[in-house]
Amino acid sequence: MLVGFSGMSHLGQTLREASHLRGFKTTVTDLEDCNLVFVTQDVEDHDDLKQVDWHMRHCLELPAHVTVVVVSQVPPGYTSRWWKELGSNFRLFYQVDTIIMNAALRRATFPERFVVGCANPYNDLPWAYMEYLLTFGCPIVKMTYESAELTKLAINYYLSKQIEATNELARVADRVGASWHDMIEGIKLDKRMGGYLIPGDPRGGHLARDVKTIEKMLGGNECMTHSSSVATAK
Repeated sequence: MLVGFSGMSHLGQTLREASHLRGFKTTVTDLEDCNLVFVTQDVEDHDDLKQVDWHMRHCLELPAHVTVVVVSQVPPGYTSRWWKELGSNFRLFYQVDTIIMNAALRRATFPERFVVGCANPYNDLPWAYMEYLLTFGCPIVKMTYESAELTKLAINYYLSKQIEATNELARVADRVGASWHDMIEGIKLDKRMGGYLIPGDPRGGHLARDVKTIEKMLGGNECMTHSSSVATAK
């Protein structure tokens, strides 16, 4: 099976290498010959999706048998808008990107799970996509496009809030004469706790992108039914 990648930013390079390691042939040029194409352009700001739009327009020209999977970090509503424009026969999916910068290739090659956004989560996935996912030997969780897109944002939002809590508790430890460094061991052994127990920047890296989008949504901003309007993206 030939797997294509459209958008060779860090995300695309990492997922392509993970695919090689799992035994797949890949290409970034002959996408029309592929069974499966991933759109993997990294997104720095949800208010600027022009580069992702460019790759999606290119996918419009692919043969009907090609399954297209958006892995770019897009906001809720983005994939659904393209699916409505392309038509119900177009094989379009969204997949949550869960790689992190300091362990990107490892997490891409050995993922904990796949979260897949679908037009109809009750339908079977196309054989090419299913074959690809099963090769990685981890759970596959299907849901609607919007649920999967929001899952990506929610993961980073939770992480950001956990770092904020860590920063606050470390300050409290200083004030009462406790050692946060010593406390970490006792806290992390509680299985309910996550792994972000080192004080840091709660909006570092791509956390800022997703926290900003969640805050806009909490504030009633409707921008995330997203304005990278497909109608004007043709």
